[in-house]
Amino acid sequence: MNYSDKKVMIGLSAGINSAAVLIWLGLLPENNKSAIVHIYYAHFVEHSPDSLKFVHALRDWARARFSNVVYKQTENSVLEFFEKSKMIPHPANSPCSRLLKILPMKEYMEHQQLDLDLVGFVREEKYRASKMINRFGDESKSKEFPIINETNEWCFELVKREIGWYPVIYCLRWYDSAFVSWMMRQLHRLPEDVQYRVRRKLCTSARVFKHNNCLPCKNMYLEEMLILEYVFPSYLQNAIQLSERLQKYWGRQANPFYTVFGRNEYEPEQCEVCKFD
Repeated sequence: MNYSDKKVMIGLSAGINSAAVLIWLGLLPENNKSAIVHIYYAHFVEHSPDSLKFVHALRDWARARFSNVVYKQTENSVLEFFEKSKMIPHPANSPCSRLLKILPMKEYMEHQQLDLDLVGFVREEKYRASKMINRFGDESKSKEFPIINETNEWCFELVKREIGWYPVIYCLRWYDSAFVSWMMRQLHRLPEDVQYRVRRKLCTSARVFKHNNCLPCKNMYLEEMLILEYVFPSYLQNAIQLSERLQKYWGRQANPFYTVFGRNEYEPEQCEVCKFD
């Protein structure tokens, strides 16, 4: 691939895949890569604690490998956004991503007159690439997926080799003894179907967190919310406090959330998300 005549943007998420795209581009031969690369990072207070440090390490790495790096960072809070909107969206709707990340990046690309947005989808996410192409229509012509045939583990190896580290959230595995012991003591709090799902994962080598998203993310399953209690308890407590103030629930179903985390049961309005959108 030759990007020497292209104005390129990479939207970093503090995740492993977008980091791998930036490194991949930076390692291209000099006559194939852009002289200028635009890095856009929408920072959230709810990202894992070392996310900002990681993105800045990527930015500094890029500055040593491109003639010019234009770095744009925005400051956000998903909890603040939900509180102002008076709702916690259902996973089927993502106004937070759309209004705080996708639209601002699109506007930035148009303002800077950029040609390409390089997206860090990998082999496991080909369906997401297809979905993005279908959703954006003609606009999708400005998006490329240069590592779509690689894997998540390829990204981890590349980032570890070039940066030396990645966010600690990715280091927790389902076989870590202290974590397994803690989860076994908490299983009784979960519905039986969720317990079964967790037991199938325990003691496997898989990473507990596949993405470095907001903590918690509205898309998280019940067991992922519970895991926050082990890893980042203050993040979960902030989310529960917001739930109590708004009288709304996190996740996919109200009753399981209230059973595990709620102090009171709330009856959310059926069309809250629809009215927002």
